[in-house]
Amino acid sequence: MLLNGIKATLLFSTLILLVKCQPKEELTELIYTNQFDQTELGDIEGGKYFEFNGDGVVGPYNRDGFSLDLSDLPKHDFLEVSFTLLLHDSWDGNAGGDDGPDRWYMELDDARIMDVTFSNSPCVSTYCLFQSYPKRFPDFSNPRTGASYFLPGLCHRADLSDGTSVYQITKTIAHTSKTAFFQFYDRLVQTNTDYPACDESWSMSSLEIRTVRLE
Repeated sequence: MLLNGIKATLLFSTLILLVKCQPKEELTELIYTNQFDQTELGDIEGGKYFEFNGDGVVGPYNRDGFSLDLSDLPKHDFLEVSFTLLLHDSWDGNAGGDDGPDRWYMELDDARIMDVTFSNSPCVSTYCLFQSYPKRFPDFSNPRTGASYFLPGLCHRADLSDGTSVYQITKTIAHTSKTAFFQFYDRLVQTNTDYPACDESWSMSSLEIRTVRLE
């Protein structure tokens, strides 16, 4: 009887351990989406609509950006933020002096989620401007690391087929509040030109936000 009791206890403990080790199911819900294909930008604060390469985008921005204030969020454990970011013309990455660093930020509720630099510079044996993305500034990797594809430039490099780098980015952030305040903005540096916005800028062609709940 004692042996049977020990076996039963061990079996029960094993079952409990197996249940605890099972991965939790993720329940996702799309709470915001914007393809920026209409002049009316909805809840975007500081948004400005224009068309680039045949598609609607929000931007372009130079030492500027936009925000999004969400409320009445369903119960959740994380927020998943996905967006398509377009970097136009002569971003100089981690370069200093008159040309940089060219930094881009995403914040959620005043917490800085992304602080990165981007480079649109070609990299050759004698010259290379490094960027931090996908790592946090001031780390660096090769120029344009992680770009999904390229488009013509917007202004200064409009004649180049790869003058715009396009990044498709997804971030999952621990979050439980019923409200969420997002900010997307840059701190570009180009003091050696009379037309900074033509020298380098950025825009966004899509933005989606989902709540993630672990069950």
